[in-house]
Formats: sequence, C-alpha cells, structure tokens
Amino acid sequence: MAELRFWWVRHATVIGNNGCCYGNNDVDCDVSDRESFQVLAKILPKNADVYSSHLKRTIKTMEATIKEGFVSGKYTLEKGFGEQNLGDWQGMKYEKLEEKTKELGIFHPNWLLKTSYTPPNGESYDNLSERVCRSIQRIQEMKKEGDVVIFSHGGPIKAAIGYALGALPNTTLPFWIDNLAVSRFDYSDGVCRVRFVNLLPKIIANPFSICHEV
Repeated sequence: MAELRFWWVRHATVIGNNGCCYGNNDVDCDVSDRESFQVLAKILPKNADVYSSHLKRTIKTMEATIKEGFVSGKYTLEKGFGEQNLGDWQGMKYEKLEEKTKELGIFHPNWLLKTSYTPPNGESYDNLSERVCRSIQRIQEMKKEGDVVIFSHGGPIKAAIGYALGALPNTTLPFWIDNLAVSRFDYSDGVCRVRFVNLLPKIIANPFSICHEV
C-alpha cells in the first residue's frame, strides 16, 4: 500500500526582532544549538524530498540540519509554506498588536488575531490555511509515496494539522508548535494518520527535561 509521509519542522528561534511581531518579515534565527540539530538530523528520513518556505529562517534551519548530518534529496523552495503576512502590522510590538486586536474586536487567545480578519495590506489566517492546503495537495499529486520534509513556520504547521484532520482553520490554533519541533502526517488511500505533533529534539536528547517545563 503506497504511503506518503509528511515531516514538518518549525524553524529555529527567531533573534533580533526586539519583541516585535514578525509575520513573514525575513528575520534571522539562532542555529547555535548543535545538539538539537544533530538529533533532528537523526529523526528525519534520509533522501526525502525537501521543501522550505522562502524566508531565510527556514532555509537557515534546513542548512544547519544538513550540516549536522541530515541527508536531503531534491530541494524545492515553496512560498506557499511561508508564515502569515500581517501587512502593515508586521514589526509592531506584541503588546501593541494585542491592544489593537482587542480594540477592533478581533483578538484571538491562540493566535495573533481572528482567523477571518485581513490586516491592512496583509492576509488572513484563513487565506494562509488555503494556500498551505493547496501546496500540500500539489505535492500529493506529484508524489504518491515516500517521504517529504518541510521546513516551515508555526502558522502553516497548524494549517497542516487542520488539513490532516479535515478541520476548520480555527480548530487547530490551540496546538502549540515549538521551534525545531517535528510533526508527522502519513497519507495512504485518502486516509491520514497523525503519527505525532510537536516532537522536540531536546526532549529526545534529554527525556527528563520535560519535567522542568511549567
């Protein structure tokens, strides 16, 4: 039975944003934690087709994983897997963004704002979900079996969970997606099996570290 396995990786921790909401701004990330990348390289399948968003934090994360032993196959840059474009609100302090969304009645406790709302010169989370789902469908049409590794962002990975579950975009926002965490969805004969969500390399390297999380 043919099986197509999607492995999603969120980029490394963003640096230099000074407490500002970055959305799809091309901010930098910290790839100095070699141990986590070494574990990540062991988790991911060898010679898989690899995709990343167009933003340098996902590309840099991919390159750091390869440097620590990940053996990649064909690589494709896919803008459809980029983070939500917040338009004029990108670069705004998170506290100010929360104030604005509450003032406008579009605050969301598990995301930056209500999923149906489009910021000025940006896109809504619902729009993000649609483009992520289209990109997944294109890959499924081209590749019927094997492994696909995608270096992406928190928003698109939540959208991928929604696609896997056949759920509305708003439904999967409570899922927490950590930096460098891996999520895997297996597709066979139109059926999706969620193998795991938000698997952290640090926890695999040190299982007792989860006891210190609060």
